[in-house]
Amino acid sequence: MVTEMPIDCAVFVAARALASWVGSGRAVTAGGALKPALVPEAAGTIGVGCPAKVRRLSDVPEAHRAWVTALAAGLVTISGTRAVQDKNAAAPDITAWYAALEQVVAAQVIDPCEIDPRICCQVTLAVLTSEEPPLGAALLGAVENEMRMRRDWDWRAAGLTERHPVDQVVGILRDFGALDARLAVTTLGEYARRELQRRLPLPITPELTAAEVLRRLATAPEEDADELLWRWRIPDDPRSTGLVDRLPELLRAAGEASPAGRVSVIEVVAARGENSTHLWQAVRDHPVLGPHARWLLGESDSVRTRRWLAVDLALAALERYDTRDAWYVLKDMMSGDLHADVRDSGHPEAARLLKALPAAPPQIPVYQLKISLYGGLWRRVLVPENYSLGALHRMIQVLFGWDDDHLHLFEHGKRRYTDSCYPLEQCADEELFRLNRALPSLRSTLSYTYDLGDCRRHEIVLEKILDQEIDVPLCVDGRGDNPIEDYNPDYPEDPVPFDRDAVNRTLAERLTCETLISDRDDDR
Repeated sequence: MVTEMPIDCAVFVAARALASWVGSGRAVTAGGALKPALVPEAAGTIGVGCPAKVRRLSDVPEAHRAWVTALAAGLVTISGTRAVQDKNAAAPDITAWYAALEQVVAAQVIDPCEIDPRICCQVTLAVLTSEEPPLGAALLGAVENEMRMRRDWDWRAAGLTERHPVDQVVGILRDFGALDARLAVTTLGEYARRELQRRLPLPITPELTAAEVLRRLATAPEEDADELLWRWRIPDDPRSTGLVDRLPELLRAAGEASPAGRVSVIEVVAARGENSTHLWQAVRDHPVLGPHARWLLGESDSVRTRRWLAVDLALAALERYDTRDAWYVLKDMMSGDLHADVRDSGHPEAARLLKALPAAPPQIPVYQLKISLYGGLWRRVLVPENYSLGALHRMIQVLFGWDDDHLHLFEHGKRRYTDSCYPLEQCADEELFRLNRALPSLRSTLSYTYDLGDCRRHEIVLEKILDQEIDVPLCVDGRGDNPIEDYNPDYPEDPVPFDRDAVNRTLAERLTCETLISDRDDDR
């Protein structure tokens, strides 16, 4: 069986060599990569060449690939600013192999249309699994055609030559033993193809029925729903104004859909504001859509309606993610005994949710984050993992003394998030994305830019996950004075020195759980 195969592919051989070289400790950057000065020695350890000038580990792709693999497989661990070899680490199994493959693809494959690079990996494996797999330029053409048919690639993928994503994927798959020297898919490759197919959402294309679209939306992150639905708009129809023509059809189907698919459509329609009033009026008496419609129309703000909505949103989170996310939704929208509130909600699927919920309130892990601005200016803070990016934005404003007078955005991989009240192009709602998904593992990173004119870019790193609970964020350390916002040389002003105690007093006074965790229904 593939799950019992020894993992001895080229990239794991290199990863083990790097782990031995790391030994008792090597210096790393804030993001968990080797310091540039150490990269030539690391490259030599695994027998690969290195350019004369190295700015970052990713300048040497083979060394970068081995390093990411060593971390993903637990061969190397990071504590603070040092990486050390874990001599007690278990031999890598198929789970570690697949986790490393995903992380390397995410780190090294550059997609021209800024979609999840794992999709290109999945399609490449599928094309190479066909009876007569194409090779060379024909392989590139076949994958490009399939990616366009799926509507993942558009005109931006035309004319790719250097650093073609398919070439990058093929190189990674060969190093991981998923392809042999002739590019035939191996047993490991078939395992990867099945796993990618299972984990990635199915494509959304114009010919699908509304019911099938909702079924596929249920497997995708909710913040991607708007972009995915635009792929479903009526093609080549001069009478069509885009997705708006199909929203009534989607809402009708949403009444019979699973909670995750239904909520995705509700969020998309709600984002249209007053332009969606007629759509809500048409379904205000629907047994499933009605509570959402009446709430959004301002016709019902009862406690029972709020409980009904909380259960519906929690069921969507349960279906799309896990029990923990469902619990966090309920915690945001209800108070007191959550189990009793779910039972009293009147929702037809309340019993299913109750069966999945833990009997006692689970402990919410605490994230230790280091938030760095520039020139050695940083803050270290403890924050519960269930906070949204919107809550994190409000916290950062206090940590650095910002006035919140400018636009801001978060960047997580290729996705961007901001305040839905001030929508920026290609940005999802920051209140829909929590820290436990934004920073899923140690050394995960996230960026936050405040004031899009002056571009005050903050880098956020998850340093530790602590087994304790806190009610509000707690600043534990920091360095550097607060920056001066909108500095005017004609009216110079002195910066405010960093005062940890003053910061924590402000966090305690101004940012209670109720104000930090935004009420998503009120925001609607």
